[in-house]
Amino acid sequence: MEELVSLYKKNKYISRQQYVEFIVPLLEKIINLHRLNKTIIIGIQGGQGTGKTTIVNFIRDILKKLEYQVESFSIDDFYLIYKEREKLGEKYKDNPFYQIRGMPGTHRVKFLLDTLKKIKQGKEFELPIFDKSLHGAKGDVLKKTINVKQRPDFVLFEGWCLGIPNVSIKELAEISKNNNLNLEKLDPNLKHSKLVLKFAKRYQRIWKLLDYITMIKPSSPDFHKAWRYNQEQELKKKTGSGKTKKEIGDFVDFYLPFTYVCYEKIKPDLTLLVKENHKFYRII
Repeated sequence: MEELVSLYKKNKYISRQQYVEFIVPLLEKIINLHRLNKTIIIGIQGGQGTGKTTIVNFIRDILKKLEYQVESFSIDDFYLIYKEREKLGEKYKDNPFYQIRGMPGTHRVKFLLDTLKKIKQGKEFELPIFDKSLHGAKGDVLKKTINVKQRPDFVLFEGWCLGIPNVSIKELAEISKNNNLNLEKLDPNLKHSKLVLKFAKRYQRIWKLLDYITMIKPSSPDFHKAWRYNQEQELKKKTGSGKTKKEIGDFVDFYLPFTYVCYEKIKPDLTLLVKENHKFYRII
């Protein structure tokens, strides 16, 4: 533990105290999973704006300082290309969940599954890159890729719907109601939600390839919109384009019922509970 503590470098998102109390225990768990000639895939799940990417980057940098081979990517990198997502939206033009980016069904599931299998087998693999700023912030897959030839010790894989289980429409409705989420306002007859759950079934083989899952869970559903809006402001500074505050609010509303299915149904190996100011306050 002392060695891990000594590796802390000042960070505007994670204080030294937060690092010692919450990140070091997670790092210790991950390092204990290390095996020679084996790649450990660590899943990081959390809803909109919870800080998944920040934590992944932080953990990756610490592990590299310890001389482990580490790769990281988001499920977003495995989105369908823009034109294919546009076709999907047109096919289900009456379904509001497919007029936005990110729902189950908008990813290249076979490519992701095959990539994770290659990672497990120690084969060379290719990571796509998704740029959220393209096409008016609808995003697209870039032509360039990251080619990984050496077997990593660890792969950090993050996503809001990572680990989303196969549940019934009744379970989705009950979870939404229990968390004061107005699913019926978004989908009065719940028929559109059924399609999302149908697509989610295709991801179940992917989750079986994860060795360890960490969940980042907020103390209230209300925090997601503020966090996601702050992210968009950062994106605007970098790229000059991004969504408005209202667009962000509408965007996040559609994610929340399925996000809370993840929070309540996934059984993570470790959970970090986070407050509105992005400070962790409990580790489970």
